[in-house]
Amino acid sequence: MNSFSHDTHTDHLRLRESVGHYSPGPSTSGALVEIGGLERSTLLQQALARDSSFVEPDTARDSLLLNEDGSIWDVVTHIELADRCLLLSPARAGLARLLETVAAGAGITDVEITDLSRTHSAIAFEGPRSWRIAQELVPYEISSLVLHGAVTVELPDAGGADGVLARIGSTGEYGYLLVFPQEAGSAVWVAERARALGGGSVGPEGLDRARAEVRHPQLSCAEGLSVREAGFEWLVDWEREDDFCGAAALRSAGAPRRGLVLLTAPAGDRPATGSALLAAGERVGTVHRVAPSPGSATELAYGLLDKPFDVPGVPLEGTTADGRTVDLLTVSSPAVLPRSWSERIGI
Repeated sequence: MNSFSHDTHTDHLRLRESVGHYSPGPSTSGALVEIGGLERSTLLQQALARDSSFVEPDTARDSLLLNEDGSIWDVVTHIELADRCLLLSPARAGLARLLETVAAGAGITDVEITDLSRTHSAIAFEGPRSWRIAQELVPYEISSLVLHGAVTVELPDAGGADGVLARIGSTGEYGYLLVFPQEAGSAVWVAERARALGGGSVGPEGLDRARAEVRHPQLSCAEGLSVREAGFEWLVDWEREDDFCGAAALRSAGAPRRGLVLLTAPAGDRPATGSALLAAGERVGTVHRVAPSPGSATELAYGLLDKPFDVPGVPLEGTTADGRTVDLLTVSSPAVLPRSWSERIGI
């Protein structure tokens, strides 16, 4: 993420009204790995919680990478290309080492694991105008690059160097991810294009808020929770019969007795993290995490509620940090209507 000061309101508007760009990793806390070799699909099948058996080339998707005890290691982005694949871990370093351990444990030898974290970078740009930047990277109509598609592109002003462009995002708006060699300087190019469109760089709080509004899986929201408690089930293929990292623990776990749900509160009435949530005077859960506020009409938080209260439409009472009672309501996701849902690419 960018180290300079950000205004949450401005950043949130960039993501929802124009285009915001940010670095999803690698950094001191992220990793980017390239996997090649004849057994790369075998390694992916062993490592990722989503089935990799029939993944098509030139596609991108999110998946969980679990620890053996079934806890969440990170939410990774998997970009499959014709002869190799890329795995991006936005929140955790040590991805290459982890994959090497998985390969060794499974007896996988014909695989090449290359840590690109120090030689390559990634920049994401999202928002209703983000497609205009992506259009400059491909020689065809950008709408032809469908959601979860990926393509190798020639990077502008980079002496013929290639990068990888994937249409994948985290805010519910149009979103793209560009992976490039660091010497290509493509982050500067994206920043210039975003600025010309009325957008710019976004910091962690504005991005956090936009992601919370659409319940995009964030590792920070899953702290101390199981996959099913966190609502990350869609990042696992539950019908798989083969073993993968964490599979045995997932299968032996019982049905969750609680779950995360979005909560809204009036502006200025932020519930305190960890405070009790009451339904008709009965404690039914706690405030698990509070999303940053962009100065909009409502506050947004995650409630960890006992079942069956973890559903939309339940009125609750909570407490602010200064001890005031606040009225909350559980709501469905998305909590906003992304502008990209009503604006076509190319218009």
